[in-house]
Amino acid sequence: MTTTGDCGEIVTLVARMEHLVERMRAQNRQFVTDASHELGTPLAGLRLWLEEARMHPGQTDLDDLVRHALREVDRIQAIIGDMLMLARLNADSPEPLLAIDMADLVREEVRARRHVLPIHLDLEEGLIVGGVSGTLARLLGNLLDNAERHGRSAVRVSVLSEGGEVLVMVDDDGLGVPPQERERVFNHFARTDSARSRGHGGSGLGLPIALAIAEAHSGTLTAQESDMGGARFMLRLPLLYVDAMASEVS
Repeated sequence: MTTTGDCGEIVTLVARMEHLVERMRAQNRQFVTDASHELGTPLAGLRLWLEEARMHPGQTDLDDLVRHALREVDRIQAIIGDMLMLARLNADSPEPLLAIDMADLVREEVRARRHVLPIHLDLEEGLIVGGVSGTLARLLGNLLDNAERHGRSAVRVSVLSEGGEVLVMVDDDGLGVPPQERERVFNHFARTDSARSRGHGGSGLGLPIALAIAEAHSGTLTAQESDMGGARFMLRLPLLYVDAMASEVS
């Protein structure tokens, strides 16, 4: 027998579900709008260069035209690639998790990069998390891209344990992220008033992808102030176990 109280709870639950569905629809509509704008900007630039070349063929520097065209094409490809990455992360088809040593993952990712700035490492050994190495490497790569893009002279990556979690901190010595913008930087295509702007490159999806990967691994990702003077992006992941042998070798 269904009571009045039960009916009230059901009505409340349905209302919450309807609100959640509408919120998700609104977010998807906003994402499509933002993506269209982001893709439209490089396409408009590319069209302008090509139309100028067609109108004034004798005054066109072909090398300059090709260089600008390729730059815009690279930007379009980066946006599309990151949009596909977000779609895969939101598809709810998890890959099997493996035991990953975070210090080893950081070293491998840093070693494979072409450094724009010196990257200093402060790594606690033997901290094992459960995850997908490829996507965690992508998360770390996005944070390093962001730090190198906005740092002045150096970047630091730290790995340590705290209260049953693994903390991965990526610090830079740039202008930092103002407190009022530290949540907004994780929005799709977010731009801030500081040096973290369109002029510094990027698809506008690097940090949202990093956050989505963190959440897919039952973790969190936040923007904070760094003791280096710039920004700190702090990743927290559940600690699976500590590899005692790796700790002793270090």
